[in-house]
Amino acid sequence: MNEVLLINSSYQVLSRIEWQRAVSLVVTGEAETFEAHPTKVIHSQHLSIPLPKIIRMLAYVHIGFRPALDRQPTFAQIKLRDSRTCGYCGRHGDTIDHIIPQSKGGPNTWENLITSCRPCNNRKADRTPVQAGMKLLWLPRPVLPDTADQEYIWSVLANSAA
Repeated sequence: MNEVLLINSSYQVLSRIEWQRAVSLVVTGEAETFEAHPTKVIHSQHLSIPLPKIIRMLAYVHIGFRPALDRQPTFAQIKLRDSRTCGYCGRHGDTIDHIIPQSKGGPNTWENLITSCRPCNNRKADRTPVQAGMKLLWLPRPVLPDTADQEYIWSVLANSAA
């Protein structure tokens, strides 16, 4: 999947988003393409734009400080983290599963949510993976801010100024 790096108007890395959302932000004028894919183009009936790799918000988005581990992830963030791959069988995942079910006290945290395909999600049902006789292919982990993304943005800015 193509994910797009979203940066603030101040060039601070905000997050990674799905390419469809990035194209929507560019087309509506809320963001501009900072870097595009060299060969991929998105076509509609009346518009063609290069597939963005990095987009920059045109208006500054104020983000209050909160440690990343305290944030509750969204389902879209879980799917991006897992590359839309089922954590039980490795096929395409289109749902989110609570490893420890909510009915048994499982929280909505990075460590307790995993992308799942519908058959695996239905098979596991309201049980833990051990109770369902299933194994996780990887241990889900929180997504921490990547300093490499921010360093890349600064290097692009430095090279464009030269």
